Amino acid sequence: MAEGTATAEFERRAGKNQSLFREVNERVDEVNQGHALWLTLSDWVCECADETCTERIEMTGEEYSTVRESPIRFAVMPSEEHVVPEVERVVRKESRYWVVEKFGQAAAAAKKLDPRSRHRSVDT
Repeated sequence: MAEGTATAEFERRAGKNQSLFREVNERVDEVNQGHALWLTLSDWVCECADETCTERIEMTGEEYSTVRESPIRFAVMPSEEHVVPEVERVVRKESRYWVVEKFGQAAAAAKKLDPRSRHRSVDT
């Protein structure tokens, strides 16, 4: 039982860590849209589960928006080192970034912390 609890806590923490990086990127997205930088490459924070990661990835605002269509998807550096297979799977590989999708408790945490979902529920 303790092992299952530890695993669930690890999964929730991984989802929460990535959600913090996603919050930073949401602000970058707002700035890009406000300055008509939608189609140009911009630096985005890697949204991997490593809370010490400081890597930057290049994406257009449109590419970022496509990733953000799902609250359980995150943009990470194109490297296995930025993927945690216990809580996510790679669903798309681009040369400049990969997209990972959370599952299990990590997905539940990511959905709960999704800033776009919170904004939608406040607006409606």
